[in-house]
Amino acid sequence: MRGAFLAFLAFLALVASSSACVTVPVKDEGPSPVVARYGDRVIRQAEVDEKVIDELSKLQEQIYDLRSEAAERIAIEALVAQKAKAEGLSEDDWLGKNVENGLAEPSDAEMRALFDKAKGRLPDGVGFDDVKPQLKQALTREARAKKAREVFGKLKKDAGFTMVLEAPAKQRKTIDVATGPTRGGKGAKVVIVEFADFQCPYCARAHETVSTVMKAYGEKVRIIFRHYPLANHPKAPKAAEATACADEQGKFWELHDSLFESGELDEDALAMQAKRIGVDEKKYDECMKSGRMASLVKRDMAAGQAAGVSGTPAFFINGLQLSGAQPEEAFRKLIDAELARLGE
Repeated sequence: MRGAFLAFLAFLALVASSSACVTVPVKDEGPSPVVARYGDRVIRQAEVDEKVIDELSKLQEQIYDLRSEAAERIAIEALVAQKAKAEGLSEDDWLGKNVENGLAEPSDAEMRALFDKAKGRLPDGVGFDDVKPQLKQALTREARAKKAREVFGKLKKDAGFTMVLEAPAKQRKTIDVATGPTRGGKGAKVVIVEFADFQCPYCARAHETVSTVMKAYGEKVRIIFRHYPLANHPKAPKAAEATACADEQGKFWELHDSLFESGELDEDALAMQAKRIGVDEKKYDECMKSGRMASLVKRDMAAGQAAGVSGTPAFFINGLQLSGAQPEEAFRKLIDAELARLGE
């Protein structure tokens, strides 16, 4: 990726040097560098940056992530090599001893639980036994990754590893926190606005992480849900409408949790789950048939687009964006920083 990026930059430089269009040197006497001009008009960098502030912000965060992750890898590789040498082991043997050893085989109950969560997204006719090897592999991989994070975290802590590289300042967006179903502390100073799609597997994964985070922070954090069904997820719009209909009866979160946990989004399955959580069936059916909740979903999507949402899940923690199914540590880092900033 980095090589391709550098090659692309070199290509741009070549095109610029051989093009018939020549950059006219302009004396910069203003506070921001001039990047272009036409006639007696100059275009300054500040004006350009303002036009693409979201894109630039994301690029700066990606560059920071790449550099900080590379720094961590360098440190971990060196620390593992040091530990392995001290114990007279190869690095692979040391990793096997400290990461692989002691990992329990996934139980049938664990595999069954994972299957139940995923079955709504599997092709019709696919049963538990058909995907049991893949379930075992997925759970083993997850357990190995968790153990590795613990081992590497301890190595860094014991060595006094500190990230000196300064993270780029995040742009704080203005998000309406008075709209949408909410749970958590009513007076919480940290508010998370989530844009999600019920057919999105990454949203389902993030649902588990967010649930853990909300339990950990209790009344200190409040979350607000906004709908953002993607065009390539045909079942997502009706699922969004179903939860909005359930919300009319004070049952949004019950159906929200059920849909993410089951993954079953056909209209009959939506109605069945709505019934199971205790909604009034007649009112629910009338709401769904009317289609009136479609406008609410579109309103949420427009709000997401205005805030720069391009995919799901997307979170705004006191206006600071966190995109994708991020690990719990990413949420904790932002939430802790906000609590410290606000004196909580």
